[in-house]
Amino acid sequence: MSIMDQRLPEIMNRSAFLHTHASKHLETAGHAFHHMQAGSGRPVILVHGGGMWLYTFRHVLGPLSCFYAVHALDMPGYGYTLSRDHSGIFNLETMVQALKAYLVGQGIEKASFVGHSWGGGWVLAYALAFPHMVDRIALIDSSGLDVPDVFEWELLKIPVLGSIFMRILTPGMVRRRLMKSFYDTSLVDRAMAMEVYLPLCIPSNRKAQCRISRNLSWKTVEQGLPALTHPTMLIWGDQDSYLDVTLTRRFARKIPGLRVEIIQGCGHSPHEERPRMVVDLLADFLGGPPERLVLSRQGH
Repeated sequence: MSIMDQRLPEIMNRSAFLHTHASKHLETAGHAFHHMQAGSGRPVILVHGGGMWLYTFRHVLGPLSCFYAVHALDMPGYGYTLSRDHSGIFNLETMVQALKAYLVGQGIEKASFVGHSWGGGWVLAYALAFPHMVDRIALIDSSGLDVPDVFEWELLKIPVLGSIFMRILTPGMVRRRLMKSFYDTSLVDRAMAMEVYLPLCIPSNRKAQCRISRNLSWKTVEQGLPALTHPTMLIWGDQDSYLDVTLTRRFARKIPGLRVEIIQGCGHSPHEERPRMVVDLLADFLGGPPERLVLSRQGH
């Protein structure tokens, strides 16, 4: 652990979520991956989006683990994963190689993936780079198309302004950003904002997220989409204010045989806002009887 991350145990201890949900670190050559694992059977990997961590899958990990070996991990620069080289480039290739390192570290030869937002784009890039290691792909309000990000994400790409913005973040600012991600903003409370805010107190995370924002390009991913051969499903909230629902048509033109599911009255994070519906869709797509899945209390 670097000097920059000496505060990690203290910050993790402030997470109410981690007090009630057991997590581990998987040591690999480049990273110590913070992750949660539950269930048995075919492996399913949950990949969060930008600015988030595995906490975002709290409502779906348990129900899906009734039928699959579910893994939720923090990507490099996010949550409580530690990267050994803080001076690295942190770009799309970083994320692709990180996913491979996690699977190899877990002894997983092939898995299905669920990716949200930027996480969906990272999953698509991984599937294009290592198609033999991917079974099925489920995307939730996903990146992967060569379109501009919303203003606050574009702001992170400006070297000085992005760094300042990350340093002055407060729980209140995070809560307002989360409210933009939800159609039903009553679901965004102070506890949720604090869970998302805490990993941003880690200096190396702030630096890495600025680097990722500056270096991330989806151009090659979009160009490669017609080559995908994996069964792929796209879930999208019709009230997404980050990535407009009309992007589903562009994805459908690019990905052969794409299954598209639009959730009405839902924002950018259906797995948090409508977890029951998302669990049912995932169970049907991945293979499993959704009527037997029991949603955790916080998902009601």
